[in-house]
Amino acid sequence: MYRTWVEIHEQSLTSNIQTLKSLVSEGSTFCPVLKSNAYGHGMKEVARIARRNGVNAFAVDSIDEALLLRDLFPTSMLLVLGYTISDRFLEAIHANIELTMYDLEGLRELESVASKSSLNAKVHVKIDTGLTRQGILPDDLSDILTCFHQSPHIQLVGVSSHFANIEDTVNPEFATIQFERFKKNVELITSDGFQPEHIHCTCSAATILYPQTHGTLVRAGISLYGIYPSISVEETIKRQSISCVLKPVLTWKTRIAQIKTISSGTPIGYGLTETVNKRSRIAILPVGYWDGYDRGLSSKGEVLVSGYRCKIMGRVCMNMMMINVSDVPNVKKNQEVILIGKDARNILKAEFLAEKIQTNVYEILTRINPLLPRIIV
Repeated sequence: MYRTWVEIHEQSLTSNIQTLKSLVSEGSTFCPVLKSNAYGHGMKEVARIARRNGVNAFAVDSIDEALLLRDLFPTSMLLVLGYTISDRFLEAIHANIELTMYDLEGLRELESVASKSSLNAKVHVKIDTGLTRQGILPDDLSDILTCFHQSPHIQLVGVSSHFANIEDTVNPEFATIQFERFKKNVELITSDGFQPEHIHCTCSAATILYPQTHGTLVRAGISLYGIYPSISVEETIKRQSISCVLKPVLTWKTRIAQIKTISSGTPIGYGLTETVNKRSRIAILPVGYWDGYDRGLSSKGEVLVSGYRCKIMGRVCMNMMMINVSDVPNVKKNQEVILIGKDARNILKAEFLAEKIQTNVYEILTRINPLLPRIIV
């Protein structure tokens, strides 16, 4: 029995995997993105379920995440999307982990390490087509390709990019510009004699709405976990009658640690920021911002107790918070409380919490403390 934990619903995740795979163009490999602890869901737990459903390619952010998956799946394709420090290159090469690279300095260091190991390093070159984040600028592509020609131990196996605004289906103009830039750079690479196996620039929105972007590898992130990338994407799916029903995978739960009745005028929590205006029942929950429940939800957030929405009272603490259970009948100590999820009577989406503190659902999910147990149900 746990006091605060995350439940991963295997049927929902399986359904999402099958739904997304059905949208992937023929000849493209489906590659779930499991970075940031699988968007807060639990990387190993999600990976095992995905593997049972025929998935054999995974994308992560770091070499450490990749090595954890390599222990589970000795032969799966593993791609690091983020920055890999040169001191870790040898580990990646020995574990057959594919790296995203985007500068001459990094490529030269990788060639040096690979040559000493007598093994080849597998590289995906990332093109910055307009996000102005990680990636080489198109003007530098010629120098990058020359480096590959001069480096026999680094193998160009992939070319990638990432969209900046494709979730805005009302105005896809910039996404279209990016995709045209990407195609042009892929053509330059192939015309220079390279034949990279993996051509990829999709995210969840592109996977669902724009099959022309699929290339030979399709990366799907937030959609895997049952969350639509944006309201605009969800509305477009419905309007175009696309068969894409996503089911939320995660339920976040805690328990009632204490119940007390307080009189009118009693202040609650640090800073005395909230005071009850009538006799009330307050429940204390053993969860706080250390667990990933944002302090910005103080006096704003809600949780579910027996299907009733109960308001957070006062400030969220490091390891505790208080809620008003005055309207909940027969409330008891140790009773389950839903922080994100649904029961028979009500639903509390991660999107609701995101809206309350003016952030996105990605932040709400990925900040759930990775030390909390993830239980497959």
